[in-house]
Amino acid sequence: MTAGEITDPADAAPGGTATGGAATSGAATSGAANAGTATAGPAPAGRQDTAAPEIANAPARAGWQPGPRQQGLLALLIYLAVFVVGYGLPVVRHMRVPQVAQESVDPNFYIWSWRWWPYAIAHGLNPLYTNQIGAPAGYNLSWATTAPAVALALAPVTALFGPIVSFNLSILVAAPLSGWAAFVAARRLTGRFWAALLGGAVYGFSSYEAGHSVAGQANLIVNMLPPLMVYLALLWRDGKLGRVAFTGLLAIAMALEFYVFLEAFTQMTVLWLAALAIGFVVARRETRRVVARLAGLAGIAYVIALVLASPYLIYALRHYPASGLTRYSPKYSFDIVDLVIPRSSRLPFLASLAHYARSAVGFSSAGYIGVGLLLVVLLAAATSWSSRLTRLLIALYLLILVIAVGPRLIINNTVLFTLPWSALWQLPIVHSAEPLRFVLVGFLVLAMILAVWLARPARGRMGLAARWLLGLLSVALILGNLPTFADVITQPVRVGPSAVRHTSAVPQFLSAGLYRRYLRPGETVVVVSNRQNAGLLFQADADFYMRIAGGFINESLSSATGLPPAVENLRNGTLQHQEQFRAYVRQAHVGAIIVERAWSAPWMRMFARMGLPAVTAGGVIIYKTS
Repeated sequence: MTAGEITDPADAAPGGTATGGAATSGAATSGAANAGTATAGPAPAGRQDTAAPEIANAPARAGWQPGPRQQGLLALLIYLAVFVVGYGLPVVRHMRVPQVAQESVDPNFYIWSWRWWPYAIAHGLNPLYTNQIGAPAGYNLSWATTAPAVALALAPVTALFGPIVSFNLSILVAAPLSGWAAFVAARRLTGRFWAALLGGAVYGFSSYEAGHSVAGQANLIVNMLPPLMVYLALLWRDGKLGRVAFTGLLAIAMALEFYVFLEAFTQMTVLWLAALAIGFVVARRETRRVVARLAGLAGIAYVIALVLASPYLIYALRHYPASGLTRYSPKYSFDIVDLVIPRSSRLPFLASLAHYARSAVGFSSAGYIGVGLLLVVLLAAATSWSSRLTRLLIALYLLILVIAVGPRLIINNTVLFTLPWSALWQLPIVHSAEPLRFVLVGFLVLAMILAVWLARPARGRMGLAARWLLGLLSVALILGNLPTFADVITQPVRVGPSAVRHTSAVPQFLSAGLYRRYLRPGETVVVVSNRQNAGLLFQADADFYMRIAGGFINESLSSATGLPPAVENLRNGTLQHQEQFRAYVRQAHVGAIIVERAWSAPWMRMFARMGLPAVTAGGVIIYKTS
C-alpha cells in the first residue's frame, strides 16, 4: 500500500503536538519534526522517523520510553489477554477436547489437515491427493482449503500434543496475531502507540475474524500477512529496507498467503492493485515516481511468489474438478445494512437491533463495523479530505465495499437488482469466490483510517477528548458484538456433584488406543456420528491408522455431511436404501462401521435392525460388515 508515499503540505499537522499516546524514541528525534515535508522517495537509510510525514511527532520526553519492539510485544499481550480471557476461556480450559462447533463440518476438517500435511511429507506422500479418506477413490485436495502453511507452522505442536491441541491453539491466537500485525503497520504509519493499538483491534477483533474463529474455520482467520505487507512497504518508504530485501520479503509473504488460502491470495492481489492505482491517482506529480517504483517492486515480488506457489498451482490447474466448483450464491454477498446492525445483545442499548438481525434469514455479521466506526470514516472524510492519505484510504475502502457487494445489490436480505459488473463473477477464476470475504481487507483499511485519525492533532482538549471517546466507543461496539466460544461449544454434562463429562471429547476407543484391538492397520471404516466430520477427527487422532470412507473437504467435492451417500440415505431406512448400503460396503471394501455412542443413538437403532454384529468398546459400537 502506498499510504506513506502520499503526502503534501496540506497534510501537515501543526508541529509538536502529541495526540495519540507515547511516540517512540525514534519518532521523537529532531529530524522527525518536519511533519509537512513532502517525500519524493524512500528516505536515506539512516532516517529514524517512524511516523508518516503528515502525522505530527511528539516532542522528546525525558526518561526511558518503550521502543517499537517493546510496544509490539505489549500490544500482542494486550490482544491475547482480551481475546483469550474475554472470549476463549472455555477452549483454554479443555485444550485436548474438540469442542468448538462440533455440529458443523469445518473444525474437524482442519484438525485433520493439521495432521495430514506433516504426515504426508514425513511419509513421502503427495500432500495434494489422499486415499486415506474418501475411500476407495480418495480425494483431490488441491481445491480444498487445507492451509498448508498453517499446518506446517504448527507441526511441532501437533507432533508434541496432537492435532486437537494444535487446532485449538490456532483458533485462540489467530485473532490476536492478526491484530498485532495491523498494530505494527499502523504504528509505523502514525508513530503512536495508542492510536495503533485501537486500529489493530479493529482488524484483529473484527466481526469477520472473530466470527470465523468461533466457527472453527481456520483458513479464514490466519490474516496477519496483509498488514505485514503494508508494514514492509512502509519500511521501504522510510529507507529501512533496500530494494532487494523488500522484494524478497514481500515475495515470501505473498507466497505464504497463497499457501494459507488461495482466495485470500486473490484478495491480496486486488488490494495491491487497487491501492497502487488509487495511490498513483491521488499522489502529487513528483511523488508518482515513487508509487511507480513501489508498483514495480511489488510486481517483481508477485512474480516470484507465483514461482514459489507454482508446484501447488500447476497441480491444481491440471486436476480441476470435473464437476466444477460451487458457483456464486447471493447468500455470500455483503448486505449493506450489515455495516451497522449488530448480532449480539450483550450491549443493552443495541438489544433491539440485535433481535432484528437474528430474525433476518441469511443475515451475516461478517461486515459489521458499527455506528461509531462509520462515524469516524465520515468525520475523517469531512475534516481531513485535503490529506492525500485520507483520500487514498477512504477511496480504497469504498472500492472494497463495492467488490464485497458482489454481482447483485442486497439490502435487508432482499436482492434489489443486478449490478453492471456482474459478468465478472462468471469468470472461472472468481465464480466460486465469496464476495463477502473481501470485507476482511476492508477492516485493514478501516484500522489504518482510525489510527491515522486518532493520531492527528486536535483543536483543544475537548476536541481531543471527543475524538478519543469516539475511537474507544467504535472499538467497544465491535468487541461487544463478537460471539464467544461459549456460544458454539458443546456444553459438558454433569454426572455427579463435582464431575462433568464432555460429550465432545474423543472416545476412549481412540484416546486409549483400543482401535488397535478391533481394526486392522489400513482397514477402511465408516465413522457415523451426529458430530460432523467425525471420521476425519477419528483418523487424525489415530494418526492415520485406518482409512475412512467419506469425509467432508468442501461443498463441491464431498457430501455436505461427510458421509458416503449410501450411508447418509440410511436415515430414511427403506429396504432399497439398505440394499444400496450393502452394495456400497462391498464396492468400497468397508470392514467396519463405527458409531460414536454419545452422539448417535438413532444410528445404533438402524444398524441393529439391519442385523449387523456389534461390539461395544470405549464409547463406540463397532459393527463388522464381513
